[in-house]
Amino acid sequence: MLNKFPKILLVISWTIFIFVILTKEISSDYSVFADIVKTFQLDKLIHFLLFGILAFLLLDCYEKKNHSFNFYAFEVFVLGAFYALFCEWVQKFIYTRTSDIFDLLAGILGIALFIYFGYRRIQKQKPKLLLHICCVGCGVYISQILKNDFRVSLYFYNPNIFPKEEYDRRLIEAEKIAKKFKLKLIVEKYDHDFWLEKVRGREADRERGERCLICYEERLRRTAQKAKELNFDFFSTTLTMSPHKDAKAISDLGRVMEKKFGIKFLDRDFKKQDGFKKSSELSRQLGLYRQNYCGCEFSRKA
Repeated sequence: MLNKFPKILLVISWTIFIFVILTKEISSDYSVFADIVKTFQLDKLIHFLLFGILAFLLLDCYEKKNHSFNFYAFEVFVLGAFYALFCEWVQKFIYTRTSDIFDLLAGILGIALFIYFGYRRIQKQKPKLLLHICCVGCGVYISQILKNDFRVSLYFYNPNIFPKEEYDRRLIEAEKIAKKFKLKLIVEKYDHDFWLEKVRGREADRERGERCLICYEERLRRTAQKAKELNFDFFSTTLTMSPHKDAKAISDLGRVMEKKFGIKFLDRDFKKQDGFKKSSELSRQLGLYRQNYCGCEFSRKA
């Protein structure tokens, strides 16, 4: 990739090149060539490529720190379409040139298609992240703040949730949100008896005690395992969003799983910078169900 200044210089050079090509008077020496171009509609192809390449060069100047790619792509489209219109307008005043609406449309089509291919290129460059979710509000908020840097897939593995009706309700919400935001959702089999066996003897532990650590570890272990199995680049969890969870313990366990399965753990405390408050607000805006306990029958009684 080129540094920023050479990229900008290339954009300026190509912009000037387009203007020269489209506004230069056609001399008699090139009139036959011009007739061939018109006859075979090659002028449409030329406009398509000239403005398509301009869009591509502008997209290559994109920097994530400024704003989202979608907003930048919209700016590129507007700027490119305006420049194509300007060039067609100038041609009206050149004796050997004509302004053609179809040339303009060919240029705009080139801009749109090259932006689309640029979007696909940017998407393919993003690393894949498997995000374990428990409650849907946290899942949708976190997936939206991570989508600029990752290709996020949701992973619903929560054998701790009780009763089954509560589990089903959260899963239905997760499916609804995955569809709305076009996210892939991977759902693991529900096996509450397996989870009860894992925490046997720890039923009376306080919240954030040993029982919770076992629960964190199991869900992180399965998430890392699934991420490795499906060739993801990273795994993470929304569990750190809750102020009732031990974020440091989750971070430590995530690092353990990173070493065990050889896959990177995205270590983030998502409740920082008012994450929990923003997540709750987004849930209300979307009309999402928000539970009033963590998930298991023991937290329900607490």
